[in-house]
Amino acid sequence: MTVAAMSGVPFKLQDAATTGNGTAIALPPSFRNHTFVITAAAGTTAGAVQLEASNDPTLAGTWGLITAAPVTVIASTDILVTVTGLFNFIRARISTTISGGGSPSVTVTYEGAKSY
Repeated sequence: MTVAAMSGVPFKLQDAATTGNGTAIALPPSFRNHTFVITAAAGTTAGAVQLEASNDPTLAGTWGLITAAPVTVIASTDILVTVTGLFNFIRARISTTISGGGSPSVTVTYEGAKSY
């Protein structure tokens, strides 16, 4: 089952993760403005997240790129990525393992809204 985004309601695509594709979420066609907040835990020293889109939430192959390059994480820092476009399904794939001392991880939160 795929979760659908709700206007103005944040949704965690990755939640304190170190590897993996993250949760795929369906976007309504009225959403054209998209915000992603990528936050790495304190002590994280390496890793990257690739924002991706597909027309099939279960696609096992390569998803399309939302950003041209993966976003490198920074410990204890919110990285804000905003994009405009029409997407059916999105996810945040950890393209380079999140690593470092202590308990490294990354959380990626998506928020979209209706565009009038």
